[in-house]
Amino acid sequence: MNRPAPNAICLGGPCHGMLTHIDQDIGTVTVPVPRRSPEEPETGARYRITRERVHHPCCAAPFIALHWADPPAPACRCESWPGGLDDRPAARGCAHARPE
Repeated sequence: MNRPAPNAICLGGPCHGMLTHIDQDIGTVTVPVPRRSPEEPETGARYRITRERVHHPCCAAPFIALHWADPPAPACRCESWPGGLDDRPAARGCAHARPE
């Protein structure tokens, strides 16, 4: 089975620069994140479909620009603690934890 030709490019996020094919005009799409090894779980990143078109050297026709829609994950769990770094329980085992 032949894969459809790419018509969109991911901008930002874990799939930045990756070419893909989409079949819808508006909304968001989930793009499979390339795995570095077979042991890594399969994940996807959400991208917002835009009206913007981007030229790529591989093709004369422009690609649909997909902008990353997922927020960046916090560096560690304590950064998302509701009261901030100074209000989290030190028992969480975070490197930022201060003794109580």
